[in-house]
Amino acid sequence: MEQKDTPKNFGSKAVTGIFLALVFGITIAGFFVPVKARSESENRALAQKPKFSLASLFAKEDKEKFTTKYEAYLTDQFIGRDTWISVKTRTELLLGKTDINGVYFAEDDYLITRTDASSIDAEQEEKNIARLDAFIKKYSELLGDTNVYAMLVPTAADILADKLPPFTSEYDQEALLDRVAAMLGDNFIDTREELMQHKDEYLYYKTDHHWTALGAYYAYRAWAQAQKIPVREQEDYKISTGSEEFYGTLYSKVNIQMPADTVLLYEDERSYRVEYDMDGKPQKSMFSMKRLSEKDKYMVYLDGNHALTQIQQQGQKKTEKKLLVIKDSYAHTFVPFLAQDYDEVIMVDFRYNKMPVSMIIENYGITDILVLYNATNFVHDDNLYQLER
Repeated sequence: MEQKDTPKNFGSKAVTGIFLALVFGITIAGFFVPVKARSESENRALAQKPKFSLASLFAKEDKEKFTTKYEAYLTDQFIGRDTWISVKTRTELLLGKTDINGVYFAEDDYLITRTDASSIDAEQEEKNIARLDAFIKKYSELLGDTNVYAMLVPTAADILADKLPPFTSEYDQEALLDRVAAMLGDNFIDTREELMQHKDEYLYYKTDHHWTALGAYYAYRAWAQAQKIPVREQEDYKISTGSEEFYGTLYSKVNIQMPADTVLLYEDERSYRVEYDMDGKPQKSMFSMKRLSEKDKYMVYLDGNHALTQIQQQGQKKTEKKLLVIKDSYAHTFVPFLAQDYDEVIMVDFRYNKMPVSMIIENYGITDILVLYNATNFVHDDNLYQLER
């Protein structure tokens, strides 16, 4: 005798049918949707379909394996990715989670990057510390002990640690900075005191992993004091609002409604010539205003990441000083504060520029050097071998 569906059985079958339809429907649709090269909301390149080979299938390193790359490709190219991120975030918040997709939900509406202590490659960290030490010592002898500096900037997870959820296992930036400060002595610019004194101010964006222009200003004060030059007050700058609608990289990782950040611009009275990647198209400002109409408004500061950026003062008395800044993107808000103290500033990003440091120093007549990274970027960066070149 044929068994009839009960309401309970029918409901179960309906749910299963809807689930399967969604899974297979999304999978099939994925074959017809164009592959995206970049996510504007997350401001990063998306994984592309990897080419299959036996070598990649049996690769020793997990990140080189075909299966790992293909999984990343499927994740990045998933239809409705932003919507699913939002749904996932809301679900996990309801379950009581306080860190989602590498982001802490901290007090006062702060999103803060999670850098778990266990995620740090100890060998890479040791190599980078040794490379920095050797680099500073080498060029201190060549250019002068008071002309070469390093600045490792603590991130929001350190300065705003009291806002983090309880029982986190966050990487100990203080231990790193204490160690580097002891190792480099007067060649290390320690920004912690200035930042801690003002930690209740708007030093870090709430939706992005960068510091704000105000945070960079206080770091500039630490720089000026170390250089024994007059410290410019905020009143010495023309401060304007670039945007009140900035949603940064951390917001994109969780995609949940929250207040936007404000982007402020600090401009001095000097004139500058700014050129990116030697493209022959010089700009007249260190602020790329067109970027304010884009998703990543942080790129208003020196037009975002470039292999090489050249900043020259125009029509001012010569200082006879030229500064090389070896950097990550934390430098973009910082350099506009010190540019007027040099005839020329050359910014180099090792992710894109492979020219040996010695060649840059010779080609541009460099007299001073600053190595500037945020602390967690510094320990992760696998490009710092270029300090040895």
